[in-house]
Amino acid sequence: MHQALHSTSKIISKKGVKIPTVFLATAHISENIKNEVLDTLEEGLSHLNIKLLKGDISEKLLEKSNIIVLFDEDKAILNQAWEEGVVPVVSDFNDVIVDYNPNTETGNGFVYDSLNYWEIFTAIVRACETYKFPYDWKFIVRSCKKSRA
Repeated sequence: MHQALHSTSKIISKKGVKIPTVFLATAHISENIKNEVLDTLEEGLSHLNIKLLKGDISEKLLEKSNIIVLFDEDKAILNQAWEEGVVPVVSDFNDVIVDYNPNTETGNGFVYDSLNYWEIFTAIVRACETYKFPYDWKFIVRSCKKSRA
């Protein structure tokens, strides 16, 4: 299964289930966030059935991604991700992001409340679990493509 984590974004696990590509947008994070959050977050994410990308924002990486994790409020990057149909995992963006609610089928992203490893990890897991449900995932991607910050 480890080999499957490093091919394309349309990855199929041994169970025949597509796995999401999660992009950690780490270009502008502070050393404090990197040392206190990112290293631990990456360790936790290594145990999920995902493909993990990280680095500077580029159109090529966005095209390969299903989920983007943003650590700062960069509306230009958020809009770029939404245009590509990439679902954001972000902190509160001044009510621009509506946290996805599967019961009401509303939302355009997944929200964490603070730069805390567990909160970010939980939001990423929620996004990855939603990805497993094609109807829900198509809904949130459509919501993202209609959104603007």
